Amino acid sequence: MEKAPRPIRSELKSHRIVQEEEKPIRWSYMKILREHSDLKEFYPEIDPYAEAYRMRDNMWAIYTESLDGAGDPWMYLINGPERAMLIDTSFGLGNLKGLVNYLTGNKELIVVNTHAHPDHSMGNGQFERIFCNEYEVPFLQKKNDPHIWDSLFNENRQPLYTEFDPADLIDFHPFEIKGVPDGYRFDLGQGYEVELVHLPGHSAGMSGFIDHYNRILFSGDLTGILNKPADTPYWRLHTVEALRDGLRKLVPRLDHIEGVFPGHGMLDQSPVVIEYLLEATEAVIKDPENYDRIRTTMRRGTPRASCVKYIYQGSALRYSPDNVYYSQDPNITANTEEK
Repeated sequence: MEKAPRPIRSELKSHRIVQEEEKPIRWSYMKILREHSDLKEFYPEIDPYAEAYRMRDNMWAIYTESLDGAGDPWMYLINGPERAMLIDTSFGLGNLKGLVNYLTGNKELIVVNTHAHPDHSMGNGQFERIFCNEYEVPFLQKKNDPHIWDSLFNENRQPLYTEFDPADLIDFHPFEIKGVPDGYRFDLGQGYEVELVHLPGHSAGMSGFIDHYNRILFSGDLTGILNKPADTPYWRLHTVEALRDGLRKLVPRLDHIEGVFPGHGMLDQSPVVIEYLLEATEAVIKDPENYDRIRTTMRRGTPRASCVKYIYQGSALRYSPDNVYYSQDPNITANTEEK
């Protein structure tokens, strides 16, 4: 039986109205982190909607509450020798740019998106240029729209899922989108490189980023394979098989990675979580009907059902039986293993 989550004490200006089902392990982790951790840095005079956690000497995880009823997203900020990098931009509520400039000392900034979903890209308009994987470009172009925030409100312009002051949403400004290929390396100065790693499935261009100095993988969202119609651009990259292929390329490199930082949930996970996720994808591909449960969630008043395959010592892989296997997509001439 689902119960409303217990509250976690918060000084943020936002306040969740609609809560997801409590995830017991994640809830206890987040309660300790947000209420008791000395890693927390909160600067309400700059951005009252964001909490920054210094996870490494030069890296912060930035927390904001979800505005669309789903999971609360993480952003990540790396302060390199000459340039900084911001990974994802959340919903565009509050002065994220001001917070980033304060933490980095107004250093030149590279902004990247793991993928184009609203909780990771609605804040792009605070910045002039956004990098993403080349297959994510058509989806990110849809966020270049002054009406992208309309879905957060009811007909009376009241927030649907999280209370906040609408005046604190950023003003819309078009931004340049720069698509780059799998393996592209961003130079933060003096040999400090961050590499884009294409991990499709959740979205066609979903990508993680490897910080080679800190030996960290920022993994984005990997565990939800959404039901996409066959005419979706790059449809075959929205499948469990596409995710499986991306993980197969990544797993041999895990000896170089010491911590995994996802787009949602608990931070600094062991790299073995990537191996366990690969095992779950292979089990689904072998037998899509052998799922552990069916989960139904409500999004914008519409029920959404998905199959759930548990990940060993982890969360769960959610998928639609219609988005397990490749289909022939004329927009792609090579599969993800060949890319």
